[in-house]
Amino acid sequence: RTWRRTTTRRNGTWRTCTLPSTTLTILTKRKLRRIPNGEQNVRREIKLLRTLHHRNVIELLDVLYNEEKQKMYLIMEYCVGGLQEMLDSVPPERKLPMHQAHDYFVQLLDGLEYLHGRGIIHKDIKPGNLLLTLDHTLKISDYGVAEALDEFAPSDECTTGQGSPAFQPPEIANGHDVFSGYKVDIWSTGVTLYNITTGLYPYEGDNIYKLLENIGKCKWVAPDWLESRLADLLTNILQEDPARRFSLQQIRQHEWFRCAPVATCPLVPIPPLKGDALRRSTVLPYLEAHHYEAERDLANVYFTEHDINEELARQQ
Repeated sequence: RTWRRTTTRRNGTWRTCTLPSTTLTILTKRKLRRIPNGEQNVRREIKLLRTLHHRNVIELLDVLYNEEKQKMYLIMEYCVGGLQEMLDSVPPERKLPMHQAHDYFVQLLDGLEYLHGRGIIHKDIKPGNLLLTLDHTLKISDYGVAEALDEFAPSDECTTGQGSPAFQPPEIANGHDVFSGYKVDIWSTGVTLYNITTGLYPYEGDNIYKLLENIGKCKWVAPDWLESRLADLLTNILQEDPARRFSLQQIRQHEWFRCAPVATCPLVPIPPLKGDALRRSTVLPYLEAHHYEAERDLANVYFTEHDINEELARQQ
């Protein structure tokens, strides 16, 4: 592919410019160095993303480097919105119709099963990290705290948990030194499912300490008004003991998962961006006007890893 140069001005460690069918994430090395292990973590995430190819996992298409400006450009598969954005667009309930939530949950499980099959623990499953394409295909994104198990690791044991507090399981809230990575992700999918179907969280707190204390006690009981099959599934996912917590296979076999709810109301749409339901790029005409004439000079500005490999091959 050929990628046209874009220039934006915005403060922050990273900036994102959306273009048709792709998303360009701009990483500034100078600012990454201010974050502990910032550049190292980004390179680790890039290495991980290069190995992932699944319908429900966000895809990294290319990486561009500008050594002169000390910047990296990550070109990602384009998504028009995310689950958290959709929930925020329907206050005060902040929930999705049951049939729509079911469809997204099935896709989430498909993507998570793929990741676990490759020995990857996401560690931060939540609506904010679940993106959508225009046809409502769900994509698991943000692998900043993900962990790839060693190929010869005897188990899925992990020792660090850095995900969003409200989605963390009791074993992390209680400070366990070692825990099952797969069961951490499964707990987070349960919290996500409860959140998108009810607009609530199983555990809340006035501050992060109270929140973690409540999660650690693990006293959640499904409310009486919750549909019985969904309540049973959530009860089995949100088990305090990871050994008793449902596996992905057990979730798939559950009646609620296998029998999609009947559609009784319209889908919650992906909210339009400035009135544009398709969320088309608004910067493309500007970019063409300002950069098209200089496009012939771009070959000397950017290079990809493919270019590097070709050059190394010529030198051998």
